[in-house]
Amino acid sequence: MKIFFLTPSVRLLGARQSLLALATHLPSGVEPLVVCPGMSGLTEELQRSGVPVEVVPHGAWRKWRGRLTAQFVQLPALHRLARRFGPDVIHCNEYHITPQGVWTGGKCGGNVGVTSHIRLGIPRSHVSKYHLDGCSRIAAVSSACKALLDGTGLEDRTDVIHNGVDVGDLGGRERDRSLRAELGWGEDELVLGLFGLVSPRKNQLVAAEAVAQAAARGVPVRLLLAGDPFKSTVEYGESVRARIEAEDLCGRVRWLPFQKDIARLYGAIDVNLLISAEEGFGRTIIEAGAVGAPSIGTRIGGIPELIREGETGFLVGEGSATELADCIVRLWAERDRLAERGAAARRHVLASFTIEAHVAAMMEFWERARGGA
Repeated sequence: MKIFFLTPSVRLLGARQSLLALATHLPSGVEPLVVCPGMSGLTEELQRSGVPVEVVPHGAWRKWRGRLTAQFVQLPALHRLARRFGPDVIHCNEYHITPQGVWTGGKCGGNVGVTSHIRLGIPRSHVSKYHLDGCSRIAAVSSACKALLDGTGLEDRTDVIHNGVDVGDLGGRERDRSLRAELGWGEDELVLGLFGLVSPRKNQLVAAEAVAQAAARGVPVRLLLAGDPFKSTVEYGESVRARIEAEDLCGRVRWLPFQKDIARLYGAIDVNLLISAEEGFGRTIIEAGAVGAPSIGTRIGGIPELIREGETGFLVGEGSATELADCIVRLWAERDRLAERGAAARRHVLASFTIEAHVAAMMEFWERARGGA
């Protein structure tokens, strides 16, 4: 089988990390070609792993300039690549690139399946705007994401396929504590981690405020942030910086830039935070679980599907620093159960969220889509 992947971005955040894991773990007999919009992040990692890559620049489909660029530059280039490659399936890694996938599939003829991936909330108007009705099948990363398509007529061709992680890449049971030592944080402190794009959606400010409240209640808590703001979230990043440098948080929070070596990040923490205002899946929860760290998440999107309340972590209300602080205080009071909850989180990942399980589900998904243009 030949899979022609399209991605609208090369920033190594959740959706592209999932694509990287998938493309590098495909079984023998499956030939991938990943088409990226630029040379950075994802493109470099794919090339380093030996996955065939082509670069075709494009603009945002939602803007008239992007559609104009697609018409005269991107679509003809995609047609030439697809004609040369001869795909069985064209897979759009995020729904924003689906129009290009549907158009290219149409040019390839009726034997090519076109599939798309719903990874985050999708406004109802985007179903037609991004031509999802032209897909053979659609993958949703959670039941919450699939529910967003209720009433669109696409329910019967949509499958829930959870993301997976390579447990071996995360160090298995051996946790790398070197970063924690470098930061000067002791094993007798509670270290929380929040990793990802610095933006209002990820609620870094809420985490900082909750840490301040928990510390005021006597918890020896630390917070490790890792990630960068995007162009549109620079101002929010400045607000985060100002908050963590305030007197009541002095020395309690460290903010690192984007890190490729995520095993060191997870090895440094006791508890992972994913307290987003919107989240289709929640990749950091299964990454943390793979190394034996429980998570605190919000009752948003696909997050409740990943956390077993009280067993592998806890759920809190979105935007509530006080509720999060209460949860931190409880975790500290029950710190003798941290290892137990971390072990449960690891078992949960090994049972349901490995990269092997994800690849197997995607192969079945593509087989159903094959020839269904």
